[in-house]
Amino acid sequence: MTRVEIDYPKRTLFTCTAAVRISDLSAAMHLGFDSLVCIVNDASAQFFRHIGLPRERLGGFGPIYADLAVVYRSEAYHGDELTIDVAAEVGTPKRLDLVFRVARKESGREVALARIGVLFFDYREKKVVPIPEEIRKRVGGEATSGKDGR
Repeated sequence: MTRVEIDYPKRTLFTCTAAVRISDLSAAMHLGFDSLVCIVNDASAQFFRHIGLPRERLGGFGPIYADLAVVYRSEAYHGDELTIDVAAEVGTPKRLDLVFRVARKESGREVALARIGVLFFDYREKKVVPIPEEIRKRVGGEATSGKDGR
């Protein structure tokens, strides 16, 4: 079986917290996978707002969350406070990866790592465009060469 591997970058750009709510629990009474995705999505919105670019106007283009990978490490339970660290990597001229490290605040135990691939879409031209310079500057990244330019 192929396993997803996510390496958290050296530089954290933003940290936020979230509490595990009773509605976040799975049938096994721990944080459900679907709720973890919602927590990561909220952290991404907080990150973009933190760097001064609300998601609804990222460099004048619409962000598209092209893919998501999650590696679950341990359980979290109702009432746990989670710390979510956010990093960013510019993978190609058109792809920004947001990387998340979710941990239980009290113990520091890692709950999950996640990576979201973000593309930027010009809705007038109906095409994916390079990462807006305004965003590239704020995350401090240079593109590496990619096979498909995305």
